[in-house]
Amino acid sequence: MPRAARLVWLDDAEARNAALVGAKAARLAEARRQGLPVLDGFVVPVTASAAAVGRGVVVLGSRHNSGAARTAVFGHGAASLAPELGSAAGKLGESLVVRSSSRAEAEGIWAGAFATYVGLRPDEVAVGVIGCWASIFNPEALRRAEIAGTEPGDIGMGVLVQPELAPACGGTAMVGETGKVTVVVTPGHPGAIHAGRQPGEVAVVAGDGTIQARDGSRWNSDLRRVALLARQASERIGCRHIEWAKGWNGDIYLLQAQPAARVREGADTPPAPRPLGEGDPYLRRLVRMMVRYPGPVGERWVWPWAIGMDLPDPIADESASRAPADIAAGLRRGAAALTAQRWSGIGSDAPLERAWSALGRGDPSWLLDLIQRSGPVDPAEAASQVRRLAELAVSLTATGVIPSPGWMWHLDPGTLDEPERGPEGLSGRIGLSRWDPFVYSVAVSQGTSISGRPAASGWGAGRLISVRTADDAARLSPRSVIAARQPIGNLAPLLWNAAGLITSEGGPGAHLFEVAEWLGVPAVCGADIEAWAGAGSRSGQGEDLVVAVDGDRGRVHALPPS
Repeated sequence: MPRAARLVWLDDAEARNAALVGAKAARLAEARRQGLPVLDGFVVPVTASAAAVGRGVVVLGSRHNSGAARTAVFGHGAASLAPELGSAAGKLGESLVVRSSSRAEAEGIWAGAFATYVGLRPDEVAVGVIGCWASIFNPEALRRAEIAGTEPGDIGMGVLVQPELAPACGGTAMVGETGKVTVVVTPGHPGAIHAGRQPGEVAVVAGDGTIQARDGSRWNSDLRRVALLARQASERIGCRHIEWAKGWNGDIYLLQAQPAARVREGADTPPAPRPLGEGDPYLRRLVRMMVRYPGPVGERWVWPWAIGMDLPDPIADESASRAPADIAAGLRRGAAALTAQRWSGIGSDAPLERAWSALGRGDPSWLLDLIQRSGPVDPAEAASQVRRLAELAVSLTATGVIPSPGWMWHLDPGTLDEPERGPEGLSGRIGLSRWDPFVYSVAVSQGTSISGRPAASGWGAGRLISVRTADDAARLSPRSVIAARQPIGNLAPLLWNAAGLITSEGGPGAHLFEVAEWLGVPAVCGADIEAWAGAGSRSGQGEDLVVAVDGDRGRVHALPPS
């Protein structure tokens, strides 16, 4: 067997080479070298997976079927490694944990993406290893690869094998910028915390050992020991975030160590805007207008004539027998006619241009003054314009330009009304717009607020959409604030174009929030939003809520619907 395919034990010098064993195992190997309490184990190196994963890549490329790709990996097997695996595994005990350790897992987007197997016997380890390889081709992992710009064949899957620990308790710990350690703990195995199914108890341990907990804690002595371990991991190996467990022998073990969740390059948000315009109902109407008709399409064909008006939601069940270019031509003419009607009394375009410019700087006073002086528009023509928008959304969806109607708003209107060019689809990520700070400021100053726990830093604002089913996920519009009951891993791909994330359950130790942090999506957990989520889940019906998410303070603000 070639040396590259041999098993690498955590105490081997090679085990600190992330290119060979993957990021997760390399960090644990370094932690053991630094004297931190890491269980012994070995790694099936990245090179051992190359042939099996390569076969999966070929099948995926030819069939576009993740299930077939996984089957191809399992069919390839690991016969050359099986004898060595069984012998090595037997040295670790009769109950083992087999989990991924890929090169890619240095990035937060991969938190919780790949397989972990617990309670395997030594003769079952080979199946667990192949399962970790195959998990590269899980649909959710493939979507994360697309987001990260990583080809499946470049993920580089190593597999870590260690004894299974039946913990008395466990959880996560994070060393903050000020040296305080936030510890999440639950009785028994901490896997439910990481998966988002349990919140755990959250406490903050100060440098002097003082413990701050919402409802007190029965874990005080353990919390101080975990905080010490977290600080040691931060100082010795540069990893401020750990997963830990306490064995029934009373010892605290380091299960995983990683640097503080790193925000993806280009995903940083500017400082949170200040509250704006407390009590002004015109501002609420203005913001609802912007959120209901967002993006370039809204700004081109709706805002110039309807800003400050109270229009119905345009996304409705409409038939669409015309081509998108024909519908767009009608929208262009309708917008011009309605704009001329609305502002006929102001004399020239200059006041309106100044008002929009001032609003972009956070000063709405000029525009609010013009709105109060504006004239009426033809109700029949306004209704026709709204119907055209609904028809365009359905037509674009039916022709495959966009995945669902809500994506229409983020297309370039200039490509929709020129038949010779044809509509251009969306590419890349839809991030903050110039108007998001204004929407956030108004929602914070005039919204009803509730508190949860900070889960991912930053701020964001958008329409609240509840995601309970796969159908909800398929209809999700860009720049929405996602509301979910639990922070489960399969929500991760939905965060790519989200403005924020709120969960009513789960805790900050969930892997989903690592993904949110990496993407720069603010998140709050443990916020009682059930009533709000119900209001925000009626796609196309009634007044959906405009929500501001403060991920640093753990607060959510909902703008009143009227």
